[in-house]
Amino acid sequence: MHRSLLRTKLAQSRNKMASKVSERAKSLMPIQVDSPHNCIVCGRKMRAFRNGSREGRVCSPNCARKWADG
Repeated sequence: MHRSLLRTKLAQSRNKMASKVSERAKSLMPIQVDSPHNCIVCGRKMRAFRNGSREGRVCSPNCARKWADG
């Protein structure tokens, strides 16, 4: 098999998995925290967005995995 075909297949599987994870995360209700600028899992303080506050943010991929697992 040609290397470019293998790379394409690998990229497609990564995109498919990432889209499934993002769909699942969007379907779950975010946990409310006392401040929208804190991580919803560990409570670590994070920088604010310039365009307003958003709720349900996580600080790292590890916290995202913990939150997705429940």
